[in-house]
Amino acid sequence: MSQPAATSKQSLSPWTPLRNNPVFFQLWIATLVSNIGTWMHDVGAGYLATELTTSHFVVALMQTATSLPAFFLLLPSGALADIFDRRLYLLTAIIGQTFVAALLGFLTLTGLVEVWSLLLLTLCMGIGTAMVMPAWQSIIPEVVQRSDLGGAIALNTMGMNISRVIGALIAGIILAALGPGAVFLTNALTFIFIIIVLVRWKRDVPETTLPPEPLVPAVKTGLRYARHSPALLSTIYRSIGFYFFASVMWALFPVIARDLLGADEFRYALLFAFISVGAIINALFIPRLRAAFSSDTLITGASLVFATGMIITAFAKIYVVALFTLALCGSAWITVMTTAQTAAQTALPNWVRSRGMGVFLTFFMGSLAIGPAVWGGLAEATNLSVAIYTASFCLAISSLFTRRWPVSGNEALDHTPSKHWKLPEPVMDISPDQGPVMICVTYRVEPENREAFLAAMEQLGKARRRDGAWDWNVMENISAPGTFQEYYLVYTWLDHLRQHERISKQDAMVQAKIRELLVPDTSPTISHYIRSGK
Repeated sequence: MSQPAATSKQSLSPWTPLRNNPVFFQLWIATLVSNIGTWMHDVGAGYLATELTTSHFVVALMQTATSLPAFFLLLPSGALADIFDRRLYLLTAIIGQTFVAALLGFLTLTGLVEVWSLLLLTLCMGIGTAMVMPAWQSIIPEVVQRSDLGGAIALNTMGMNISRVIGALIAGIILAALGPGAVFLTNALTFIFIIIVLVRWKRDVPETTLPPEPLVPAVKTGLRYARHSPALLSTIYRSIGFYFFASVMWALFPVIARDLLGADEFRYALLFAFISVGAIINALFIPRLRAAFSSDTLITGASLVFATGMIITAFAKIYVVALFTLALCGSAWITVMTTAQTAAQTALPNWVRSRGMGVFLTFFMGSLAIGPAVWGGLAEATNLSVAIYTASFCLAISSLFTRRWPVSGNEALDHTPSKHWKLPEPVMDISPDQGPVMICVTYRVEPENREAFLAAMEQLGKARRRDGAWDWNVMENISAPGTFQEYYLVYTWLDHLRQHERISKQDAMVQAKIRELLVPDTSPTISHYIRSGK
């Protein structure tokens, strides 16, 4: 289906995206069922790890095995999701995860599983997750209107936490009755629901007259876009400042439950579920929180709440107290996750969304991969409480330091293609792969507007680089002060044609501002040059 039209007013009801967007409703329900199985798997795998080894470091490596593949694969998988049909791409990856979950269940039931085979298959599940994440994140703006985007992301995160509660409780019952092998097989079955919905979804593929980019250039384009997008970079910096330190909770959760709180199988699952209870309750209020506070205030406040909750958990060492403090941590986690993902989504246009989300998620998952190894190693070298205190104090400091990179303005950006550039009409024969291509634009600027013009050109230069230019600059004519020459280079003629498709309304506003600074009754003069011959 095509994306619904935007509404003028954002609803404060948390359920509005489900009512307004039927396809999103179906995907949300299917994902809820699938995530129940995923959280059952996490509970079962964490418990099985503590049965197979007594090493805090090895247990923490379970989180690293889940998250590390994303650090290396999210960007290329995002590029593949931008190149190919995102629906078919998702189907392939999810079918692969189904097979791995079933294999792990078989090995566990037959008694063949060991701690290193558990880590290896957990790594394979992490690879599947890395393949799914950019494409899954990218389809959300396709099936909800822009005014519902923040609410849809909050619902996705809330659904994940609802499934965590249900999955953790079911996993606790199955663990006590049948063992972790049955948990893993149940997870494999839950993937079937999301497969059915994806098969039935009739996705409208965005129209383009140009061929898809090859994989390696597409990856480079995604990196280049991220590098020259201040909005996306700010979101990445703020996310690292939270997730690296907050990962201590997930990394050490099994040993926190076992060693600090003395939890058995069911109390372990209940503790896991209470994290999600806090997240679910908070998710119902996120639309109102987002209306009342800026994104930066929400991230900072939630970070401080998370740090406080972890410190109290480690200090009190009382099971009942931990139920409530970890619920607070779950509430803070969903606030940061929803706010950061919304900021990342609104920083990206559709043509590069999977790659941009791949870059964002690379740092997100990288924080969740490297952080646990750090905190697990610290717990092994000192003790569990020292690791928790250190991570929590560092999180509090980081939440204040990273405010220098604001993300509150991302939602105002308009990445809709403007189509205001006229296609060039060369009089010579040019092949699509011919290049490099140099585009030169001449401007005549009023003397009093010189500084404002140069500042606006810096903004435009970032847009040129984001959309494909590998070199850009602006120079002034020494014989005619006030006459400026902008030039930028792209690798091929096809790359320049892609720039015509990618130019956004946000960039068009910058160009309109530049034209206002020119000498009256003058316009920019554009020339195209291309390498001829070999």
